[in-house]
Amino acid sequence: MGDYGKFKWVFRLLKSKEGRKVVLIPLIIMIVFSGYEIYQMEFNSKPEITEMQDGSGEIKLSKRSELAAFKLPKEAGEIRDILGEDAKVRSYDVFCDKEHHIKSAMLSMKADETKAQEIMAFYKGKYSLEEGGTDLSGSAEGYEMRIHYDANDQRIDIDLKKGSD
Repeated sequence: MGDYGKFKWVFRLLKSKEGRKVVLIPLIIMIVFSGYEIYQMEFNSKPEITEMQDGSGEIKLSKRSELAAFKLPKEAGEIRDILGEDAKVRSYDVFCDKEHHIKSAMLSMKADETKAQEIMAFYKGKYSLEEGGTDLSGSAEGYEMRIHYDANDQRIDIDLKKGSD
């Protein structure tokens, strides 16, 4: 009889109009909800907000996407101004204190070697960053900035830490 005998009831159900409705309507609903979840996880730039559990009241804003790059949200504040409003990132972690002042940030951009050289040259010129091997470092609008290109992953990592005042 084989596998056909085990699933004979499914084929009988799909033969009738009512049976198709019983099977297809829940299937369509599940596909729509799954699509919405994928959109929220991959294409929406709104951050996940996590309050630190150490009692300090600090907040971490984070977002990751494997499929698409996105612009930084308004919640990233000064960091968005430093990188530029049109900068597209793949992931970010922004750490804020109790009063929602940004303390540090770690961002990642996907870029091949030529695009990475263009981006690094832009920031080097804009903020007068110093070269150190494959890194750039210096000060950018009150933040200590470090830019590193990882050729294996074709990724630019940008670290920003609030400078001492």
